[in-house]
Amino acid sequence: MVDFLGVLGGMGPLATSDFLRKLVQKTPATVDQEHVPVLVWGDCTIPDRTAGILGQGPSPLPALQDGIRFLSAHGASAICIPCNSAHSWYAELQAQSSVPILHIVHASAAQVRRKKPTAQVVGVLSTLGTHRMGIYRQSLEDLGFAVRSSSDVEFETLVSPAIALVKANQSSRAEALYEAAAQRLFDRGAEIVVLGCTEIPLSMAGPLRDRPLDFVDSTDALVDAALQHFSR
Repeated sequence: MVDFLGVLGGMGPLATSDFLRKLVQKTPATVDQEHVPVLVWGDCTIPDRTAGILGQGPSPLPALQDGIRFLSAHGASAICIPCNSAHSWYAELQAQSSVPILHIVHASAAQVRRKKPTAQVVGVLSTLGTHRMGIYRQSLEDLGFAVRSSSDVEFETLVSPAIALVKANQSSRAEALYEAAAQRLFDRGAEIVVLGCTEIPLSMAGPLRDRPLDFVDSTDALVDAALQHFSR
């Protein structure tokens, strides 16, 4: 029986397609048959994760659980969720799943250590919901890092408007906002910045290409975790 990688996507659709593209590009395959078989649940109707965290909208948990049940029941041997904010419900989702769910935050934290072994201060660029839940701060502090996050004003004027532009399919307009927000983190002492929202790398191709050791792409980190799982 074929082992599938289950992908719980749609949050947002571009982030899901970016994950799939990077999975194909990073797989050491020479023919189609050597790639990882993938089963995608791409439900773009899942309620907004940040709104759910902030109490400004319905919880996405029931819809997330629907996707996990589908993927678990239809042959997935592991599941990836290319959305950082959705990992705020990781414990509930893993309890629903009969197979392991690979954790994007843990994968990103591990990549920080691989990229900059001597770094002591890590910046995190994320949605307001992910920031409020503290899932990156906890994981990074457990590894001994000091953490720098965007301020409330930076979320309001830079990060959240940029995320809204990506969701509106205007990624090019978001680039300057993201870069300004990242620079604020570097200015406050960050030695490396985690792009802790899977929609942020879509507008930061230039910095990721030109300064690869200064940034961790959480989507790329999740792809690495998936490939490591399927290479066992």
